[in-house]
Amino acid sequence: MDTQLTLVDVDAPLPDRHARTVLTFSRDSLLNTTLRIRGSEHVVYVIKTNATSSRTVVNRMIPGSEQAVVQAVRIDRNELLPDKVTFEGFPVIKMKDWLKKRSFKDPRAQNRDEATQYIWKPTNLREIALYIEDMPFLPVAWFRASVPGVESASLSLQAEAEPIQDAILASLIVVEQKYRVRSKRSATNFPNRMPVLPM
Repeated sequence: MDTQLTLVDVDAPLPDRHARTVLTFSRDSLLNTTLRIRGSEHVVYVIKTNATSSRTVVNRMIPGSEQAVVQAVRIDRNELLPDKVTFEGFPVIKMKDWLKKRSFKDPRAQNRDEATQYIWKPTNLREIALYIEDMPFLPVAWFRASVPGVESASLSLQAEAEPIQDAILASLIVVEQKYRVRSKRSATNFPNRMPVLPM
Protein backbone atom coordinates (compact mmCIF):
# COMPACT_ATOMS: atom_id res chain seq x y z
CA MET A 1 0.00 0.00 0.00
CA ASP A 2 1.23 3.49 -0.79
CA THR A 3 1.89 4.98 2.64
CA GLN A 4 1.18 8.49 1.44
CA LEU A 5 -2.43 7.53 0.83
CA THR A 6 -2.93 6.42 4.41
CA LEU A 7 -1.85 9.84 5.70
CA VAL A 8 -4.84 11.64 4.22
CA ASP A 9 -7.04 13.24 6.87
CA VAL A 10 -10.51 12.47 5.55
CA ASP A 11 -12.12 15.03 7.84
CA ALA A 12 -9.68 17.85 7.17
CA PRO A 13 -11.22 20.99 5.66
CA LEU A 14 -10.10 21.87 2.16
CA PRO A 15 -7.22 24.35 2.19
CA ASP A 16 -8.18 27.95 1.50
CA ARG A 17 -6.12 28.61 -1.61
CA HIS A 18 -6.29 31.12 -4.41
CA ALA A 19 -5.32 30.21 -7.97
CA ARG A 20 -4.53 32.30 -10.99
CA THR A 21 -6.79 30.19 -13.21
CA VAL A 22 -9.71 27.94 -12.25
CA LEU A 23 -11.22 25.60 -14.82
CA THR A 24 -14.63 24.10 -14.06
CA PHE A 25 -15.95 20.81 -15.43
CA SER A 26 -19.33 20.79 -17.18
CA ARG A 27 -20.15 17.33 -15.82
CA ASP A 28 -18.85 14.83 -13.30
CA SER A 29 -16.54 13.00 -15.65
CA LEU A 30 -12.91 13.33 -16.60
CA LEU A 31 -13.50 11.30 -19.74
CA ASN A 32 -16.28 13.28 -21.40
CA THR A 33 -16.56 16.90 -20.34
CA THR A 34 -15.96 20.54 -21.19
CA LEU A 35 -13.67 22.77 -19.14
CA ARG A 36 -14.41 26.48 -18.89
CA ILE A 37 -12.76 29.34 -17.07
CA ARG A 38 -14.74 29.80 -13.87
CA GLY A 39 -17.33 32.55 -14.12
CA SER A 40 -17.31 32.67 -17.91
CA GLU A 41 -18.51 30.78 -20.96
CA HIS A 42 -14.98 30.63 -22.37
CA VAL A 43 -14.24 26.99 -23.26
CA VAL A 44 -10.61 25.97 -22.78
CA TYR A 45 -10.77 22.18 -23.27
CA VAL A 46 -13.18 19.57 -24.58
CA ILE A 47 -12.45 15.99 -23.50
CA LYS A 48 -13.98 13.07 -25.40
CA THR A 49 -13.61 9.33 -24.89
CA ASN A 50 -14.80 6.61 -27.26
CA ALA A 51 -17.42 4.01 -26.32
CA THR A 52 -14.87 1.36 -25.33
CA SER A 53 -12.81 3.85 -23.27
CA SER A 54 -9.74 2.84 -25.26
CA ARG A 55 -9.01 6.39 -26.40
CA THR A 56 -9.40 9.79 -24.76
CA VAL A 57 -8.76 12.96 -26.74
CA VAL A 58 -8.19 16.34 -25.11
CA ASN A 59 -8.92 19.20 -27.51
CA ARG A 60 -7.74 22.70 -26.65
CA MET A 61 -9.70 25.68 -27.94
CA ILE A 62 -7.76 28.53 -29.60
CA PRO A 63 -9.87 31.72 -29.55
CA GLY A 64 -9.45 33.97 -32.57
CA SER A 65 -7.57 31.35 -34.56
CA GLU A 66 -8.62 29.95 -37.93
CA GLN A 67 -7.70 26.54 -36.59
CA ALA A 68 -10.06 27.08 -33.63
CA VAL A 69 -9.15 23.78 -31.97
CA VAL A 70 -6.06 21.61 -31.61
CA GLN A 71 -5.68 18.06 -30.33
CA ALA A 72 -3.53 18.74 -27.27
CA VAL A 73 -3.37 15.19 -25.90
CA ARG A 74 -4.38 11.70 -26.97
CA ILE A 75 -4.43 8.86 -24.47
CA ASP A 76 -4.55 5.32 -25.87
CA ARG A 77 -5.39 2.44 -23.52
CA ASN A 78 -4.58 -1.09 -24.62
CA GLU A 79 -5.34 -4.54 -23.27
CA LEU A 80 -2.15 -6.25 -24.45
CA LEU A 81 0.20 -3.49 -25.56
CA PRO A 82 1.39 -0.68 -23.27
CA ASP A 83 -0.84 2.36 -22.84
CA LYS A 84 0.42 5.38 -24.78
CA VAL A 85 0.12 9.15 -24.71
CA THR A 86 0.70 11.69 -27.46
CA PHE A 87 1.18 15.41 -26.87
CA GLU A 88 0.70 18.05 -29.55
CA GLY A 89 3.79 18.29 -31.73
CA PHE A 90 5.58 15.34 -30.12
CA PRO A 91 5.86 11.63 -30.97
CA VAL A 92 3.84 9.02 -29.13
CA ILE A 93 5.39 7.73 -25.89
CA LYS A 94 4.59 4.83 -23.60
CA MET A 95 2.52 5.95 -20.65
CA LYS A 96 4.81 4.20 -18.16
CA ASP A 97 7.80 6.13 -19.53
CA TRP A 98 6.07 9.44 -18.88
CA LEU A 99 3.74 8.93 -15.89
CA LYS A 100 5.22 6.83 -13.11
CA LYS A 101 2.49 6.17 -10.53
CA ARG A 102 1.54 9.78 -9.72
CA SER A 103 4.75 11.45 -10.90
CA PHE A 104 5.66 12.99 -14.27
CA LYS A 105 7.93 15.47 -16.05
CA ASP A 106 7.15 18.08 -18.66
CA PRO A 107 6.90 16.02 -21.88
CA ARG A 108 8.21 18.99 -23.87
CA ALA A 109 11.49 19.19 -21.95
CA GLN A 110 14.52 18.73 -24.19
CA ASN A 111 16.58 17.23 -21.38
CA ARG A 112 14.25 14.90 -19.52
CA ASP A 113 16.89 14.09 -16.89
CA GLU A 114 17.04 17.72 -15.79
CA ALA A 115 13.32 18.46 -16.19
CA THR A 116 11.22 19.39 -13.17
CA GLN A 117 9.47 16.43 -11.55
CA TYR A 118 5.82 16.86 -10.53
CA ILE A 119 3.78 14.60 -8.27
CA TRP A 120 0.08 14.31 -7.42
CA LYS A 121 -0.74 13.89 -3.73
CA PRO A 122 -4.16 13.53 -2.09
CA THR A 123 -4.98 16.09 0.58
CA ASN A 124 -8.42 14.74 1.52
CA LEU A 125 -11.26 12.82 -0.11
CA ARG A 126 -12.17 15.69 -2.44
CA GLU A 127 -8.80 17.01 -3.49
CA ILE A 128 -5.64 15.93 -5.27
CA ALA A 129 -2.86 18.52 -5.35
CA LEU A 130 0.11 18.71 -7.71
CA TYR A 131 3.50 19.62 -6.29
CA ILE A 132 6.98 20.16 -7.63
CA GLU A 133 8.66 17.13 -6.10
CA ASP A 134 11.26 19.05 -4.09
CA MET A 135 8.71 21.70 -2.99
CA PRO A 136 6.12 19.59 -1.13
CA PHE A 137 4.27 22.38 0.68
CA LEU A 138 3.06 24.72 -2.07
CA PRO A 139 0.98 23.06 -4.80
CA VAL A 140 1.13 24.43 -8.33
CA ALA A 141 -2.29 22.95 -9.20
CA TRP A 142 -5.14 21.07 -7.55
CA PHE A 143 -8.25 19.18 -8.57
CA ARG A 144 -11.37 19.21 -6.44
CA ALA A 145 -14.24 16.80 -6.93
CA SER A 146 -17.72 18.25 -7.08
CA VAL A 147 -20.32 18.66 -4.39
CA PRO A 148 -23.53 17.82 -6.28
CA GLY A 149 -25.82 20.82 -6.53
CA VAL A 150 -23.31 23.03 -4.72
CA GLU A 151 -19.94 23.13 -6.45
CA SER A 152 -18.70 21.85 -9.81
CA ALA A 153 -15.51 19.84 -10.08
CA SER A 154 -12.57 22.13 -10.79
CA LEU A 155 -8.91 22.24 -11.73
CA SER A 156 -7.00 25.21 -10.31
CA LEU A 157 -3.69 26.37 -11.74
CA GLN A 158 -1.04 28.68 -10.40
CA ALA A 159 0.96 30.78 -12.88
CA GLU A 160 3.88 28.33 -12.94
CA ALA A 161 1.53 25.48 -13.87
CA GLU A 162 -0.05 27.15 -16.90
CA PRO A 163 2.78 26.31 -19.37
CA ILE A 164 2.30 22.59 -18.66
CA GLN A 165 -1.47 22.56 -18.22
CA ASP A 166 -1.93 20.03 -21.06
CA ALA A 167 0.34 17.59 -19.21
CA ILE A 168 -1.36 18.36 -15.90
CA LEU A 169 -4.78 17.57 -17.35
CA ALA A 170 -3.54 14.39 -19.04
CA SER A 171 -1.90 13.11 -15.86
CA LEU A 172 -5.01 13.95 -13.83
CA ILE A 173 -7.21 11.94 -16.20
CA VAL A 174 -4.98 8.87 -15.88
CA VAL A 175 -4.36 9.12 -12.12
CA GLU A 176 -8.02 9.76 -11.26
CA GLN A 177 -9.22 6.84 -13.40
CA LYS A 178 -6.72 4.45 -11.82
CA TYR A 179 -7.87 5.38 -8.34
CA ARG A 180 -11.52 5.23 -9.35
CA VAL A 181 -10.98 1.64 -10.49
CA ARG A 182 -9.06 0.86 -7.32
CA SER A 183 -11.82 2.28 -5.11
CA LYS A 184 -14.42 0.16 -6.92
CA ARG A 185 -12.37 -2.98 -6.33
CA SER A 186 -11.69 -2.15 -2.71
CA ALA A 187 -14.03 -3.48 -0.06
CA THR A 188 -13.73 -0.22 1.85
CA ASN A 189 -13.84 3.22 0.31
CA PHE A 190 -12.17 5.12 3.15
CA PRO A 191 -9.62 6.37 3.90
CA ASN A 192 -7.09 4.99 1.41
CA ARG A 193 -8.40 6.29 -1.87
CA MET A 194 -7.79 9.34 -3.97
CA PRO A 195 -10.69 11.77 -4.32
CA VAL A 196 -12.94 10.67 -7.15
CA LEU A 197 -15.78 12.29 -9.01
CA PRO A 198 -19.26 10.97 -8.22
CA MET A 199 -20.52 8.49 -10.80
